Amino acid sequence: MTGEEHDDPFLRLDPATSALIVIDMQGYFIEPGHAFGRFMTGLNEASVRAFGDRVERLVVPNIQRLLGAFRAAKGHVFYTQMGSFRADRRDMPGWARRHNRVGEAVVGEPLFPTFDEPSCRLDTRLAPRADEQVIRKTTSGLLASTRTDQMLTVLGIRTVVVCGVLTDVCVAQAARELGDRDFNALVVEDACAALDERVHRASLDTIAMTFGQVGPTSQVEARYG
Repeated sequence: MTGEEHDDPFLRLDPATSALIVIDMQGYFIEPGHAFGRFMTGLNEASVRAFGDRVERLVVPNIQRLLGAFRAAKGHVFYTQMGSFRADRRDMPGWARRHNRVGEAVVGEPLFPTFDEPSCRLDTRLAPRADEQVIRKTTSGLLASTRTDQMLTVLGIRTVVVCGVLTDVCVAQAARELGDRDFNALVVEDACAALDERVHRASLDTIAMTFGQVGPTSQVEARYG
């Protein structure tokens, strides 16, 4: 592959070599009644309300648009879930185990659920189809605890369109890891959200400067197919 093919993948997104990955659109991240939401509400209720509004007003509708475009072209669609395979959460990294202990102390339960808990399920409005794979990860990064990069390479994927939550954590980490493995990472700015708008914007700026590209849903739709 020549360097020129990396310059601007937004010029055309070929369904054969592009994939959409929906990051962690799970109940416990986007519904304030679960442990994560209750804990964050205790820290900054206004930020949680603003985050919820953005998810409902922009993120879910725009992910639905992206899913529609990729499905219409019979493109590659993947989802991720972050959680634990173990009841004691010992398969999660140290930072997540620390967050879980804080959650138990403050709201009475770990912040991150096991994969079999209802709060770990994906939002039903974005439900995967039978042929769309859900990738379970125990880390913030997409590739740190999975072999997704190998799967994408085998499928001939070169460009990965990334959306979901949280912009500054799992979305940004996915873009960084993908960029480091020589994929074109495209983060859809109006299809992701963070708990702080300034952090959301700063994370996107960092990705655009170094690791990949950033653009709106409309630009992906216009270039895909």
